[in-house]
Amino acid sequence: MQSVNKNSIAIQFSCLAMVIITLIPFGRGDISGLEIAFPFSMLSLFFFLLRKNKRNKHALYIILFISLWSVWVLSGITYSYMYYPGSTDHIPAYLRYFRMLEMYIPGVLILAFSRGINERQQKRVAFFFIILFILVTLETSVGFFLQSQALTATQMYKYPGMGYVFRAGGVAKDSSAYSNLILLLGFTAFIELRRAGRNSFLFTVILICFLINIYLSMSRSLLVAALVYFVFKLGLERKIKPLTLMLIAVSIISLLIFGMNNEYLSSFWGRLSGANQQDISSGRFTTWALLLGLVGDNPLLGVGYRLSTEKYGLIPDNMFLSLSVETGVIGLLLYLSFLLSLCSFVYKNNRDKFPLIMAYTISGMFIDISTFWVSVPLFLFTMSIYKKRDIHDEGE
Repeated sequence: MQSVNKNSIAIQFSCLAMVIITLIPFGRGDISGLEIAFPFSMLSLFFFLLRKNKRNKHALYIILFISLWSVWVLSGITYSYMYYPGSTDHIPAYLRYFRMLEMYIPGVLILAFSRGINERQQKRVAFFFIILFILVTLETSVGFFLQSQALTATQMYKYPGMGYVFRAGGVAKDSSAYSNLILLLGFTAFIELRRAGRNSFLFTVILICFLINIYLSMSRSLLVAALVYFVFKLGLERKIKPLTLMLIAVSIISLLIFGMNNEYLSSFWGRLSGANQQDISSGRFTTWALLLGLVGDNPLLGVGYRLSTEKYGLIPDNMFLSLSVETGVIGLLLYLSFLLSLCSFVYKNNRDKFPLIMAYTISGMFIDISTFWVSVPLFLFTMSIYKKRDIHDEGE
């Protein structure tokens, strides 16, 4: 009797959790897929643990730093509750803290106990990411075009998760979270497709989906992250095929030609150029300057996780400044240590995704990647999926 492949079952539960997190309403929706997906993430972890994998020193550092950061964040919220009574509503901070644990803990543990996948599992994972990216794009497009007759570049439309996005001169509410999701899904689909075997048709489909999402999100941070990805990609491989460059160039030129008479792309160009805005950063520079001055309020513990908006009325749009103000300098260092240990893990085991983790991290200069309830679990799951070098594995 053939033994049950625990690794495959664990991966399937993880994939199911990612589908729920990605496609069920999130953020300001009535339901969050995070809570619904949490039991499936834990089941995935359970089956990974059944395999009795050997400990990985990189994974142990990842667990250590995220655990220390979690304890420190809780200490900061409690300090804020005791020393800033009445000035802020601390109940949402505690609730967000528990959501933070739901985001990070299952993903980190799955990453720690995942020891790579074989050829067959890798092809299934590639198919999963491609299908999920297509579904997200379809969900976005359908929600957008159902309202297209009543839309202008400053009005409201729906996006994946059926949450509402308000566009004001192309600036979308929660567009940063959505662009982060697209960055992870799109580039992971490209990477997994390349690993599974080249397919020109699927490559074209993924590229079209990526361009559609750039058009719908109008996200500058997505473009910056994509540029960072290609810089690191070229740095690692020291080469790029002429056909790939030609496809990218043709796509960009076609998009620019189409956008010359298109209201949305004209608005997007206004964002990139800084036209009709406070500055090219849409006011981020001014906010960052204010936040730098607020770090001194409590440089050790911070003012409390996710309380910079509640206490000061400021939206940081910068992970590094947000963590400095809300969790203190030590909280920032602990989180950066977590990211560095994760980067080391990825560079050693999953080098194809090293440019992606760098693009994701650097995009934190313009958005707060540490708090996105949809993309954080997807990010950790993405980094945990890698093809093992040794094709022989127990139970495989």
